[in-house]
This record gives sequence, structure tokens and C-alpha cells, in this order.
Amino acid sequence: MSTLQVQTLQGPTSGADSNTIRVADNHKLHANGHVVQVQTYHVADLSGYLETTSSSFQESGCKVTITPQFSNSLIVCDFVTTMSAVRATSTGSLRTRLLLNGVEYGGVYATGFLRRSSSTATFDNYQPTVFKTTHSNLAAGTPVEFKLPFMSLESGQSVILAYVQSSITMTLTEIAQ
Repeated sequence: MSTLQVQTLQGPTSGADSNTIRVADNHKLHANGHVVQVQTYHVADLSGYLETTSSSFQESGCKVTITPQFSNSLIVCDFVTTMSAVRATSTGSLRTRLLLNGVEYGGVYATGFLRRSSSTATFDNYQPTVFKTTHSNLAAGTPVEFKLPFMSLESGQSVILAYVQSSITMTLTEIAQ
């Protein structure tokens, strides 16, 4: 077997490995659309509620740092809690926000919002909190911390970002462009 060093490669156009280029271990391939790296925060089974009654943003513990390898990469942030809740006895609404190095991303509804369904409801409101954001023009080699605080829109009213025994995940994916 021999090794060839080149700037651009094109795989065979037919056969079992058509349009496939094999890259040796410990070597990097840069191609538009391929995943460069993935960083994840994950708790599979919460032992308690991730809950607040504060109308000021509280730390959820959910934070992930990624250091882009390329300045023209796309960073995709996927977030999900399998079950968020607003109790029937609460008049609060759950609000989350995404911070990139301490700076808020997007508007009020960009990263999750759960409003109590009715002021006369006699049941708790449950739903997952799910969002996806994309980020470009981040400096290569400079770490970016993604963090998710949460709050109740009404002081003293309980909201739950992640229910006991639910999961919470934030995944950052760098995609080459």
C-alpha cells in the first residue's frame, strides 16, 4: 500500500466505493457539510426537579464549550429536556435563554417558552423544551461557552425546566462549510 499527498482528492465514479475517499487514521479531511466536532452536556435521569420560583434567570447547570476549528464553520446547538412543567397552582410561565459567552442569543421565544395554558386550569402543563439554533462567523481557536439559564416570568411562581427522572441534553456540532 502506498500513500499519496495531494491538495484535492476525487473518489472513483463507479464501483463499490464510488464517490468514496478513504482517509488514514490520525489524518483530517475537510469537506463542506462534514462534522468537524461534537460537544455535549447530558444528564440521562435527573434525581430531582430543575425548578425555580425566581423571576431572575437561574443557572440550570447546562453549559457546553466548543472551540471552532474553522472560522467559516456552522455551529448548530440542539437542546432538549424531555419534560418541562408549569404546575396548575402556578401562574408563572417558564422562560429560557441561550447565552454565548454571556451574551443573549435571539429574542424572548427563540429558545423555549412554556406558558400556563389557562388561569382556571386544574391540571399541570407538561411539554418538552426543544430548540435548535445555528451560529456562524465564530472565531477559529476561540472557545465559545453556550449556557442555558431559566426563570419564572412571575416571581414566587414555580416553573420546572426539567422534571424528576427526565433527561436534559445540549449538543453543539461544528459543521464545515
